[in-house]
Amino acid sequence: MSRIRFEWNIEAQVVDVADSEDPHLRLRRRRTILRLALLVGLLLALIGLGAFAVRQRLADVRNQYAQLLQDTVKAEVAALRIGDLSSWMQLQSGENDEWISRQRNQFLQYATLKAQATIELTGSIVGVTIDETRARVQVLETISGIPYVRLWFYERSEGGWLHVAPDFAFWGDARQVTGEGVSIRYRAADEQFARQLGDVLVAGRARSCRFLDCSALPSIQVDIAPDAAEEVAWADERNLQLLLRSPYVDIARADLPFDGSLRIQVSSLIARRLAQAHSGLQSAAYPHDAFFLFEAAIAWLGDTLVGSETSGRLVPSLAQNYGDRRVAQLLTEVNPRDDMSILQQVVPVTLESAELDWRDFIAWRLQTETELVASRAESDWLRLYDTSDESVRIAAYQRFSNNAPMQLQEVIDFIILTSDAGMPQLQANVVFADGNVDAAESVLFNLVNNVWKRAS
Repeated sequence: MSRIRFEWNIEAQVVDVADSEDPHLRLRRRRTILRLALLVGLLLALIGLGAFAVRQRLADVRNQYAQLLQDTVKAEVAALRIGDLSSWMQLQSGENDEWISRQRNQFLQYATLKAQATIELTGSIVGVTIDETRARVQVLETISGIPYVRLWFYERSEGGWLHVAPDFAFWGDARQVTGEGVSIRYRAADEQFARQLGDVLVAGRARSCRFLDCSALPSIQVDIAPDAAEEVAWADERNLQLLLRSPYVDIARADLPFDGSLRIQVSSLIARRLAQAHSGLQSAAYPHDAFFLFEAAIAWLGDTLVGSETSGRLVPSLAQNYGDRRVAQLLTEVNPRDDMSILQQVVPVTLESAELDWRDFIAWRLQTETELVASRAESDWLRLYDTSDESVRIAAYQRFSNNAPMQLQEVIDFIILTSDAGMPQLQANVVFADGNVDAAESVLFNLVNNVWKRAS
């Protein structure tokens, strides 16, 4: 097939239209527009400079107030350091007599610490928050070489800043931190405390739930509030909801605000709830050995939960020698009225060869004996003894009749022996207090049916 090519040629006509506007008028109009633009630009620049000046003035005022606040804090600390009560009280708000009395007592407490050479008042400020006429300041001090933070509150008037009572309404905005199995609600002033608490509980819960049955447990929920009635309390124990009072209401460690008695209380409450959920046992019956074993397991679990050094002997040695799951097994096996023979179901060797540390158990037994003698609970008391030896029975009843046993001080150490009758025997070296004199004594226990019974 042949190709056909079409070509189109179009000629364009150019039309030239002349501009009839006067060049002078056009130049004048352009100058007018330029002047108007310059005036608008100048006006905007003046407005910007004015706004900047206002902002700068406000910033200068805020800086002056902030500097005045810091000077006030340093003046308070200086008054404490030199023992100037008059200057200290002049910087306190006279809002009510209770606050004045409280601050006067606070001054005296500082004076006592200074006399003991245990406090260093550095006057260092580690945090400042100012909101119009109110402020809160974190003030650093060192007690026995440990850094602590106090949260002081201030109000500004024409006379300057004055120290006021803690303002719970000025604790900062509401915040929340969450982790695996843990949720913590708090306010800005408790930021460092809440985050440390969260880290500890997340790690501790994960560590504990590796050997405990946590499948039915809800997440741990903690609310931190400055106005909580108690330092630590359950808001809802069943659902693992805790209410904590902010440590900054009084004083908190600067580096470890979740520490001391607060750490112990929190760990104890949560550990008991975890142990109860795992074992189904709410409590054990005193004075049975189950009481000691259950409470010792909870104490060990509480230390494990927050990563503290374990303070017990028997249960930590059980975990160290045979694994954490043996403690979980003990919690599962123990019943409210069991004696210590329940341990034989947990360890894979005989109790006398298990290399367990019996010191705290023996101490508890001796203390329990003292309490049972004082309460005249003869049947419970007699179960603590190996009465197969008549001489032991006679000596025991002599103590019971005297009704004034020596007070236990400490179980120093022990060794496992074999008695003359061929049974395992524990010899404990014990320090008793007899009046104002401490006396060391060896106390013997025979292993009767897997239970240590006193034999001396």
